[in-house]
Amino acid sequence: MTAPALVLLAHGHSDPQIAEITHAMRNELMARCPELVVRAAYLGGSGPSPVQVASKLARMGTEEAVFVPLEVGCAYRASVVARDAIDRIAAAVPDLRVQLSRPIGPEPVLLTMLDRTLRQALSDHHVTELDGLVLSTAGTEDIRSRALLARRTRQWGMHHKLACVTAYVDETGPSVEEAIQSLWNQGRRHVAVGSWFLSTSDLWAHQAESALAAGAVAVSRPMTAGPEVAELAMHRYVVGAMDLIDFGSLLPVDEDADGLDEVAQLHAIGA
Repeated sequence: MTAPALVLLAHGHSDPQIAEITHAMRNELMARCPELVVRAAYLGGSGPSPVQVASKLARMGTEEAVFVPLEVGCAYRASVVARDAIDRIAAAVPDLRVQLSRPIGPEPVLLTMLDRTLRQALSDHHVTELDGLVLSTAGTEDIRSRALLARRTRQWGMHHKLACVTAYVDETGPSVEEAIQSLWNQGRRHVAVGSWFLSTSDLWAHQAESALAAGAVAVSRPMTAGPEVAELAMHRYVVGAMDLIDFGSLLPVDEDADGLDEVAQLHAIGA
């Protein structure tokens, strides 16, 4: 049985860097698993749409595909636009079974990438003193995801022994200006902003400009496509591929047994 294809699902918009990121991730994943079919699809902007990628996979004879959203702010459920894209695929390409995996999400390993990008920004701006941090993210309406982002913020601050607060671009929480001001109110004047973004999207550019205008000493570039992100994408793919398996069809069939009794026994075992 052929493994499902892996499709990296990115928000295209007007950001040219997202194509570079997905291309780099695709190369990384194919190098790890040469036999795996890896493609990229884009939600808005230029590049092939999810339906276009799904249609091409179906014409190639691919029967199943797992779409992995490249969203680092959503922990448990992909964005509405990603879910809508999967619904359109189901209607337009019925011969392809598709599964939308969990997003990349705010995993602890990404803090390492955040540190790398912020250190570079501090070096570029010749910053030698730091007494506060802001973790800036696009934001999400999902309460559980926001709670997890807040936890990452606390972990990041504790690691560096600095006060650290979360900022949101989408107005679901304090803006980056408000976050910086809250640290200034504590007497902290050397505040840097770590960007919890994958690419130089319009949202990233907006928060970076706002942060510098509010007095931030440095704002990091996005995390882009490091090996950590590729590893997380592979983990999401594996779980999504498991969800495509019909385990009921894999159970041995006893033609002399009563099917209802077998179901009852399975429930008893799981109880």
